Order: sequence, then structure tokens, then C-alpha cells
Amino acid sequence: MKTGIIFSLLLAASQSASALTLSLPDKIGDSLVGSPPYEVKYVAAKQEDTLIDIAVNYKLGQDEIVLTNPYVDRWLPKEGTKVRIPTSFLLPDAPREGIVINLPEMRFYYYAGDGKVITYSIGIGRVDWKTPLGKTRIVGKTENPSWTPPPSIIAEHIADDNPLKPYYPPGPDNPQGLFAFRLGIPGYLIHSTNQPEGIGMRVSHGCIRMYPDDIEQFFPMVKIGTQVDIVNQSIKVGWYHDTLYMQSYPELEESPLSFEQRLHIALDLIEKANGGKMPVIKGTVLKTALEKMTGLPVALYERTPVQNASAQLQVQ
Repeated sequence: MKTGIIFSLLLAASQSASALTLSLPDKIGDSLVGSPPYEVKYVAAKQEDTLIDIAVNYKLGQDEIVLTNPYVDRWLPKEGTKVRIPTSFLLPDAPREGIVINLPEMRFYYYAGDGKVITYSIGIGRVDWKTPLGKTRIVGKTENPSWTPPPSIIAEHIADDNPLKPYYPPGPDNPQGLFAFRLGIPGYLIHSTNQPEGIGMRVSHGCIRMYPDDIEQFFPMVKIGTQVDIVNQSIKVGWYHDTLYMQSYPELEESPLSFEQRLHIALDLIEKANGGKMPVIKGTVLKTALEKMTGLPVALYERTPVQNASAQLQVQ
């Protein structure tokens, strides 16, 4: 296992980062995309920054950057504090086609063809307005949408003493932003937002929100009929070369799991990833990875050259 850690301090924190276009693994059986997981990238907080400012600037989710930087003050990081920027991701356990949305991760993956996957941070539905799970498709796409709030949402806002207009014309004040995709699940959209600070949080009425710049880039790529697979995977396991990694996130509030349940899920995924055989893993490493849910890849196990050769023969 590689032990060196490369620290790349990105001092120009004011330069906005776009969505990540990543190469799919070139090794059969691998599922980690992005930078090698032992390369650690940071930005330096400026005096006026909050973690949320940095998340918006780098098109990360709000909860994502807080999980990744558990020891950094969300609202008042000291000037010069190194803030970690996630750049490595395990692909969800789902067919690598179309759009795969992993709700606990609050991130989606678009398999763009030509060996590429594009990943975006998203906002999802609140506990009382859950984003639905399952397979669907893009059935429509609209540039400059208008929005007529449904009676249920109008009533909720009235009860909260925050009334909505009966109609929002196309434009920057429209809560759906300037671009929207209609899903095959009636009433649900993937759309832009005029409140980008809510990306990476559960703030919508079930729709999936994207950063305005991200969806502007994404909109022309996606055709009507594209498959959309919405999954709930708070634990992901996969290989990067000869090392097995795990990423873990907090569960959705409406489907909590005990530590024992999370452990059983992790062990099943590890066994599956290792060809049906349970490798020898340090219990303390696995326990820490499950308890400290940072959303970062954690190395669990490294194959020997002999084991790797055997795995390659099995794949062939």
C-alpha cells in the first residue's frame, strides 16, 4: 500500500472549480475515480471565508465539506486554515449508464460515454418531502422554465408565514433557475436553483437541485430518454489498483441504521468486492471508517502480488 501522502495546497481559493469530468477506471474491477486517494488537496481559507463559502466556490455540497473537514469551524475557520477538497470517489454500486444519483452522498454521476463520468454535488428532498428511490428516465427538458407552485407547497409556506407568489415567470428569481429536467416520476425534477448555498443539503420538496453553472454545463449533454437510477448507498466499497477502499456517509434520517447494521452491510460489500471471499482486515480500521463518516476513501486492505494475479485470472 502506498504510504506517501502528497499535500497540494491550492492557495487560489477564489478561483471557482467546475464539476469534475473524470476517467472511468482502466483496470477491470476498479471503481475509484478522480485523484489517487493518497493525494490530498486543500485550499487555504481566507479571512472572510466560511466552509459554506468554500463549498459554493468549489461546487461541493455543504454537508460534504463539513464531513470532510470535521475539525474546521463551519462558520469561522481561521485565516490560512487548510480545508480539504474531495477529489476521489467510489462509483455507486449500480449500472454505469445514464445518471446515477446517490442520496446519502448528495452527489450524482453521469456516464457521458468515451470512458468518462461527470460528477456533481446536489441538493435533495427534505425528510418530509423525500426524493424517491428507483429507476426512471429524463422525459423532458426545459430552458428558462416557469413555475406555478402546487397547492400543498403554497399551504406550507402560508403556515410558515412565508407566502409564495402564485406564479414565477422564467428568470433569475425563479426557484427552479434557468434549466430543468423532468423525470418520469410525476412531479419531480432535476433543476437549477436561485439558492446555491442549499446544495449538499436536504432542503427541497423532493426535487434534485444543482448549482446553476453545473446544470448550464450539463443541460446540453443529456438527451430525453436518459436513464436515471436513484439509490440509497451510505456505504460504498471498491478497488483502486490493489487496494480496497470504503467511503461512508450518514444515513438518510428516515432510514437510520445501528452500528451493527452498518457493519453487516460493510462486510457484505467487502466480501462481494473481493470475489466472494472475506479478506483479513484490521477491525480498528473498519470500525473507525464506519464511525467517522467523512465521505473520504479509507484504505481497508491491500492485495499481495500473488493475490492480485489470482484475481486477474478469475476476471479473465
